[in-house]
Amino acid sequence: MNYGFIGTGLMGAPMVERLLKQNITPTIYNRTRSKTNELEKAGAIVADTPEELIKKSDTIIFMLSDFYALSESMFPNKKIDYTGKTVLQMSTIAPGENVILAERVVKNGGDYIEAPVLGSIPQIKAGELITIFGGTEEQFAKWGDFFKVFGEKVIYTGKLGSASSVKLALNHLIASLTAAFSLSLGYLREQNIDHNIFMDILRGSALYAPTFDKKLNNMLDGNFSNPNFPLKHMLKDVKLMLHEFGHSGLNTPQLEGVEEIIKNALEQGLGEKDYSSLYKGVHEK
Repeated sequence: MNYGFIGTGLMGAPMVERLLKQNITPTIYNRTRSKTNELEKAGAIVADTPEELIKKSDTIIFMLSDFYALSESMFPNKKIDYTGKTVLQMSTIAPGENVILAERVVKNGGDYIEAPVLGSIPQIKAGELITIFGGTEEQFAKWGDFFKVFGEKVIYTGKLGSASSVKLALNHLIASLTAAFSLSLGYLREQNIDHNIFMDILRGSALYAPTFDKKLNNMLDGNFSNPNFPLKHMLKDVKLMLHEFGHSGLNTPQLEGVEEIIKNALEQGLGEKDYSSLYKGVHEK
């Protein structure tokens, strides 16, 4: 089987490396060609256009930033042919957006699966990504084991769209927990209270989440370089959540507050930094 992989950014590049380590040699494409250089040296085949990659691949994995980037790469022209091909869409987008893309792929002869992931670069390198699989039971029986190249845990959630819903619910916790922790930490620092006292109490309580320790030093040092997940992408996800949650009849003032915090941090030029930089949207010192 010939595999293609479109989107070799922060997440995509180490995912391609995982494929190569499993003796899968994919054809890859990225809009910024330089982001494929190291992968090409490692053995991946580089395509010049999405059309070229899709034509020569039986299975195409997409890991891109949003629905619009996916649409442009998945359907670079009106005559694109997916006959006999399978699309594995692993980006975080809205459930309805997955349905739209799936309908177009099927109309053009192909098969479509949504499989967003939980985890970032360290989990990819350790083979510990969690894949969330949305599609038919038949698709899961056929493709579920494939995703174990990225991590042993592959969770079937049900019909197309369900995996995206689960991923947005999980990402909501990432954004909200980080914002809540930022506010607590900022308050203590303003009160000149040793944060270690707070952390000792927190770690021994039911309130603790490991992400607090993972991002603590970033916030204390004001160092948000080498992002695993850039703040600008978190804002994209929060906007998706607000639309989806609101459309479901939920009240979202808390999430709207998180959106404002992220926007404040973005105004400080932190969009390309790690998402823990939303701390600066709460406490600018």
